[in-house]
Amino acid sequence: MPEPPDTPTRRRFSTSERAALYLAADGYCTRCGTDLESGWHADHVTPYSLDGPTDVLNGQALCAPCNLKKGSKQLMQLRQWQRRAVDAFYASDSENFLVSATPGAGKTKFSLYLAQDLLQRGIVDRVAVVAPSDNLRVQWADEASAAGLPLYPVAPGDSDGYNKAGYTGCVVTYQQLLGTGGSLMRHAMRRRTFVILDEVHHAGDNKSWGEALRTAVEPAVHRLCLTGTPWRRDATSPIPFVRYDTDGTVAVDYAYEYGAAVADGVCRRIEFHAYDGEARWTDPARVRRSTIEENGKSHVSVEFTAKLGANMPDEDVSAALDTVYEPKYAWMPSILAQADAMLTEVREDVPDAAGLVIAERQWLAQGYAELLQQITGTRPPVVVSDPKADPGSRIAKSQIDQFRRGTGRWIVAVKMISEGVDIPRLAVGVYASKTQTPLFYRQVVGRFVRTRPNEEINARLIIPAVPELMRHAREIEEELRHQLEIAAEEDAKDREEGGGSSGQGMLDFRTPLSASESVFDRAILQGDEVSAEELASAQAKAQELGIPRAYAANLVPLLRAQASQAQVVATAQPVPQPREAEIPHYRREKMLRQAVETLARKVAYRRRVQPKDINIDLLRAGHPKRSKATVEELEAMLKTLTGWAAEA
Repeated sequence: MPEPPDTPTRRRFSTSERAALYLAADGYCTRCGTDLESGWHADHVTPYSLDGPTDVLNGQALCAPCNLKKGSKQLMQLRQWQRRAVDAFYASDSENFLVSATPGAGKTKFSLYLAQDLLQRGIVDRVAVVAPSDNLRVQWADEASAAGLPLYPVAPGDSDGYNKAGYTGCVVTYQQLLGTGGSLMRHAMRRRTFVILDEVHHAGDNKSWGEALRTAVEPAVHRLCLTGTPWRRDATSPIPFVRYDTDGTVAVDYAYEYGAAVADGVCRRIEFHAYDGEARWTDPARVRRSTIEENGKSHVSVEFTAKLGANMPDEDVSAALDTVYEPKYAWMPSILAQADAMLTEVREDVPDAAGLVIAERQWLAQGYAELLQQITGTRPPVVVSDPKADPGSRIAKSQIDQFRRGTGRWIVAVKMISEGVDIPRLAVGVYASKTQTPLFYRQVVGRFVRTRPNEEINARLIIPAVPELMRHAREIEEELRHQLEIAAEEDAKDREEGGGSSGQGMLDFRTPLSASESVFDRAILQGDEVSAEELASAQAKAQELGIPRAYAANLVPLLRAQASQAQVVATAQPVPQPREAEIPHYRREKMLRQAVETLARKVAYRRRVQPKDINIDLLRAGHPKRSKATVEELEAMLKTLTGWAAEA
């Protein structure tokens, strides 16, 4: 029996596939544009040696000289944003270049590609990477090796590793550049060097780090700075090799943010679920006097009570969070129970999906692990970041690596997994940190947005209903909605044209008294706030339709449109209303069109083709142009794309 066309071991394109590739190229070489003559090559876009499939979606028609020139030295395949960032780097003609890309978008792969390209062009002779932690130092070396770029991870105290024979370069941490490490790095740069500064904002953790970095890598030919989120200037700890705007915000040379990544299918969409609750505590340092009549006598009360969602001074926010985060009070046990129920829903579709709790302190993390053991029957691992203890960091890395490869439900961390750690199966998170800065918040969000093949799920992050954290969530979701609208406009245009601390905490005289059970306040999705009632209705509708409850939040806009339409019908007069008044129908059409745009981009990403190619495939499948499609036609289009996504 002949092999089926999609068998991965089949290397040669069939006669019909060659014909399809020739016709798709209009008889011209895809690379140089010359006429294809006898002996032209049907070539793999992603090389067969790298598990590229033998089918027309991964094929291209090349003339013989172009295919032979391509050879085995082909660099890794890039996403569209990565190719644009490479072009922007060369166009800038600057020694320093800052890229801000959302976690999970592929900053490491982009950087290693650029390093390989600079080496092949003869612009540099070696590569050096500076990372924020020992864990990331080893991770960079591993990923560089997998990409064919041997970089040596220099251990603390190893004076020979900075220019080790047999390696193209080295990987060190910012801390290693203090003292002799900086001079050793500078000495190694007698040869032309390309330097990658990962999460460069860490160079501002203290003034000495920035000064050491400047001295160590100043001789480099090019310096590529990477970050997940732009930051503002810290006058006490200036960060070298970056520019700032007049308002003190870092000036980015190329940006690829979360909204664009979701629109391109590079990252998952995330739902923010905010929970309120009441906290009670005492604070002898701040005596609030109020008269309480009890048995006819007046008393002085030093007790404070507040709801998380209320507007209150920063000091009260900190105290309220300290209280509700206590494992012994009702808020955290109820939060963890809700989170585990969410994880169970997700695991119906993704059996190895996992959850992460970000804790404020080590003793709190241990308490959460005990609570999760009571809920699930299994005690999750607890990882602690301690940069002063190298052995401890190695233990933490081992725990994280084991969890990444396993199928366990939960992992608890004390700000250990805020950046740089890749665990793509994380799908549910609990934010139990007092840190409210946008940088840290987005780093945590980045742990849950990494995609895997053949997964169509929304990640979920549970947060306290504190106004500042809610504001960060809204900003991220508004950014997503804006990028989706831009993507839709670009596709339409193409069609028209034909184309905190890890220790035990500080001395604190406040005394937490109690915390109520958590109360679901609202979810934030696509910039809209979803109430508890709406989410419950959506979950019931999902169950009725045979859709996993994990997708319930996506149904809310449709249910709103249906409810509005029903209300219009119920209150309408017997006289027929003109179609122009049917606003709910338009909203439904707009929602479906956005869903089609998003899914088409995801299919394009999975097939490694351009979005316009998916548009052509839809037309060939008998669907009309999206700009002219009716609601029913859009629904049919969405069904077709869903099938393609499952096959890709």
